[in-house]
Amino acid sequence: MKKVIYLQKIGDVDDIVLKKLKKNLKRRFFNHVDSVEVLEKKISLSSLQYHPEKKQYDVSFFLNCLKKFVKNKNQFRTLAIIDKDIYTNDYNFIFGRAHYPSNEFLKTNGVALISIYRLRESFYGRSENKRLFKSRILKEAIHEIGHTFNIKHCKKYCVMQYSSSLDEADRKPLNFCKSCLKEIDVFLNNISV
Repeated sequence: MKKVIYLQKIGDVDDIVLKKLKKNLKRRFFNHVDSVEVLEKKISLSSLQYHPEKKQYDVSFFLNCLKKFVKNKNQFRTLAIIDKDIYTNDYNFIFGRAHYPSNEFLKTNGVALISIYRLRESFYGRSENKRLFKSRILKEAIHEIGHTFNIKHCKKYCVMQYSSSLDEADRKPLNFCKSCLKEIDVFLNNISV
């Protein structure tokens, strides 16, 4: 299996966002994956996972659907992108979520999801800043993909720092620290693809 990160749309997501994310992820993971590809077919939204009182979508439902969706496709890593607000039972909102590689299937077919909804300045009533928006999307994508390589949250100056707010997300760098990079290398050396 080739080491490819697949970008999967859930619902309507601007193609420009995916094109830029593809280009930037190729740069960030060039030592670890063969390529980054955008999948043509999108996964449609269903009213079943929408919580009308919260006006949000349950990320757990999406991740389980994503896991089933990639099961027979043999996709090394799949990052889903959604332009809707998401939550979990533990948090009233999140920027993303990933399944840790707890079994052999997830070691070779990792899945993660990010929401770009709260990464826009306009969500907070501020003027748009395209540079910040692009940087936030990339940071959250790298972070969630990092989890699929079994990287936990990091306390160093690292993209794997936990972010519970947009300010925290803005303060973390785009790069992995040396320790997290080493963990990715160890993880990839211990799986057979």
